[in-house]
Amino acid sequence: MKSLVYILFGLLIMASGCSEEWLEPDPKSFFSPENTLVDKAGIDAVVTSLNRNLRTEKGQLENNHIYGEWNYSDMTVNGAPPADIAHNLELQMTPNSVEDRECIAYWELAYLSIKDANLIISRAPVIDLPEADLNEALAKAYFHRSYWYYRLVHQFGDVPFIAEEVTSPKLDFYTHTREAILQQITDDMEFAVQHLPEDVQPGDVNQAAGSFLLTKCYLSLREFDNAIAEASKVIDGGKYALMTSRFGTTEPEFLTFTFLDQNGFDVLWDLHQKNNKSLPENTEKILVVQDQFNTIGNTGDRGVAKMRDTGPVWWQARDPNGVRACTDQDFGTGLNMIQQLGRGVGRIVPSQFLRDLRLEDPNDLRYSQNNWFGMERYVYNDPNSDYFGQPFDPVFVTDMRQWYPIPYNKTVYIDETGNTRPDRSSSDEYIYRLAELYLLRAEAYWWKNDIPNATADVNAVRARAQANLVASVDIDYIFDERARELYLETPRKTELTRVAYIMAQLGRDGYSLENMTTNNWFYDRVMSRNHFYVEEILQGSNIYRMLPYHVYWPIKETHIRANSLGHINQTPGYPGSETNIAPISDALQAQP
Repeated sequence: MKSLVYILFGLLIMASGCSEEWLEPDPKSFFSPENTLVDKAGIDAVVTSLNRNLRTEKGQLENNHIYGEWNYSDMTVNGAPPADIAHNLELQMTPNSVEDRECIAYWELAYLSIKDANLIISRAPVIDLPEADLNEALAKAYFHRSYWYYRLVHQFGDVPFIAEEVTSPKLDFYTHTREAILQQITDDMEFAVQHLPEDVQPGDVNQAAGSFLLTKCYLSLREFDNAIAEASKVIDGGKYALMTSRFGTTEPEFLTFTFLDQNGFDVLWDLHQKNNKSLPENTEKILVVQDQFNTIGNTGDRGVAKMRDTGPVWWQARDPNGVRACTDQDFGTGLNMIQQLGRGVGRIVPSQFLRDLRLEDPNDLRYSQNNWFGMERYVYNDPNSDYFGQPFDPVFVTDMRQWYPIPYNKTVYIDETGNTRPDRSSSDEYIYRLAELYLLRAEAYWWKNDIPNATADVNAVRARAQANLVASVDIDYIFDERARELYLETPRKTELTRVAYIMAQLGRDGYSLENMTTNNWFYDRVMSRNHFYVEEILQGSNIYRMLPYHVYWPIKETHIRANSLGHINQTPGYPGSETNIAPISDALQAQP
């Protein structure tokens, strides 16, 4: 019998109760590397799968993974009240918990992608390919493997590094140091940027995306000069530029919305419209995952849950009479709020600090009428209410998930399915765009104490938004600017943890690696910005609570126990970490 079983952590195969017939592959349908990776077409098929995996964290029908990166950070929380939603991380983010579903999802998605990347890395060299095609295939595989390891080491810390294809059941993985993994993926990306193509089809990885990821790797390793140089290749190379004038199209439905100023559309509106992100004239895009309605290979024609996850449950709000005064049944009639706002469920509620960023600068286009829907604009829309058309009364709308501002240009889309209670839509999504690269370079300058250049890069982003320019920046201001510019786009927790580790590694501001689980910049930043965790506000049956060791997420006990012949360390600070052994300091060494 021939069985091909990959035991890659999140893809656990429980052998008990399975017959040999169940394990025997069907030769007519079995997708095996022996059958697939025999030529360039096979490699391209795996690359397509890897590109699709990039979309997965933003392409869920429910609970987009990316929002866990924000909700376990300094800017937002999940406002859903059920007991199975992680609020109290001390109790609900543990090696055995299930409420912290993003921890599980990211681990499994990352190692699935690493497995596929390793197929190419191991098999492409033995396929008869021209040297240029081989190098491009390896470059794309290195990008994807490096992308996910960059995420893993900033989500979980030290994790196992798998350097090659796993061709048989394997239960003896060992943990590698974060530093060793970062050094390896940096080496890999230095190769990749030399061989990635400059121009690709939308959704594929190009050379600029490689430089983008390499910039992050250099930052993580505290190679700030290299980070500046790599980012500058893209910023100053002439091919990419921040969008400063209007482009693309606006869906006609938006032109009928009474909540929008029909003369107020601007470049930041255009930048985030789903049909504009992949346009050739969008010189700001660097890597955009593809997801269009009624297109083969999309997430599904229901669309993804972005509008549902990010929007408040405004349609349940009560008026001063104490009765529900909003409805989700006014599609095309009355105030038509359900079409203009969507039917949200309150899974990403902004902190007061994030809300107040809007107040700093009335000229900032990111908070214009069409790009930001403020709390003052919510009104009772049920014609049967005595308060029809009047603003929400804060005395009676007290559920935190029913009433909060949203970045309208990023989160409200037209639902193509004809749903009269719209909550989903298909859309391309940014993975990398140039504005973030400016802010990464600003950060590298700041680490070098080159404040003028750091400030200039932040001001380049602010100038495009017509915001007032600032005289000086520090690391906190740079991350405030990331919140203004990149809200809901980037992996927030990952980048905060990256900075926390650099602070500890350099011994800045009293931080150190030795006491990182009890004192770190990530936790201090959260406590300075996210009032839900500071005040331990009660929502449903749990308070919001975060502790310093939540700078990293726990590795699930099921994943550790399945690895019965090796040793996967538990993240420090969590139960089980007392049995940790010294992690391997060479990423290419499989065992101690």
